[in-house]
Amino acid sequence: MLNIFLTIAPVFILMGLGYFAFKVQLIKAEAMPSLGNIILYCAIPAVMIGGLSKIHISEIIEPYFMLAYGLGLITCLLISLWIALKLKGNGLSLSTIQAMGATIPNSMFVGFPVVLLSLGQANSASLGLMMAVLVENLLILPLALILLEYGAGQQAASKFAIWRSVGWRILKNPLIIAIAVGVILSLFNIPLPKPISQSLELLAKISAGLALLFIGAALANIKPQTKLDGSNLSLVVMGKLILEPLMVAFFIMLLPAFNPILQKTAILMAAAPMMSIYPIIGERYGFRDFCASTLFVTTLLSFLSLAVVLLLLGG
Repeated sequence: MLNIFLTIAPVFILMGLGYFAFKVQLIKAEAMPSLGNIILYCAIPAVMIGGLSKIHISEIIEPYFMLAYGLGLITCLLISLWIALKLKGNGLSLSTIQAMGATIPNSMFVGFPVVLLSLGQANSASLGLMMAVLVENLLILPLALILLEYGAGQQAASKFAIWRSVGWRILKNPLIIAIAVGVILSLFNIPLPKPISQSLELLAKISAGLALLFIGAALANIKPQTKLDGSNLSLVVMGKLILEPLMVAFFIMLLPAFNPILQKTAILMAAAPMMSIYPIIGERYGFRDFCASTLFVTTLLSFLSLAVVLLLLGG
């Protein structure tokens, strides 16, 4: 168990460093959007393009990974939504926000570094991140955003307008664009010029550390509610840290076997806390404080939950 804590400790040490840097104003609040954009538009896409361009097209997609991951996430979304709507009696908007928090992991900023550190497989980490991003951004996030629009009273609006808005958001996503570029390079066996390849490698090396510093600084910028609704918050926390990795593991056992490293990657990605933009999405629908508090608590508790998941996966 001590070895497992030592394995994931660097993840939370770097988060803590980012938190401290923000508190002492080494990282200023006005710099946060720029730092996030560097990671989102440069560092993580470099990981994907560099990694995918070196893999044969036949190895890029592991269908059982995507199926297990997708079914696990959608099952968690539906269960969380049903509990929030039927058992707790919350409205559609709050219920969807809760289900979104319990379902969409921070595979980019937390899941990827954890997989990289714990499994030590750079190719599997980048491949798993690519497939996780596809499932999250093409299936789960659009569904959640559509439900939020309807819950916010947009049902009178044109269905086409809602779908167009969500579709445009997907097409503009730099991670989706990076995946497309990487797949094209692999499909047509296009070698990258050495200077570009080396530049991508340098960016890829800083991506995990930079992402963790950003998460720590983002947590320092959050002002949690002094009065928390423990019941609503616990639904999201338990869904994200317990139910979702269990659902993904369940479908992995149910489906035909595939690469064991990718199996562990899928479960670890699912066990990561929710996406860092959770409070930003929540703000648009009037739930910023709830989302910020939930993100803060879930990220802190994920140190223990990720250690347990790694222990169950055999370290």
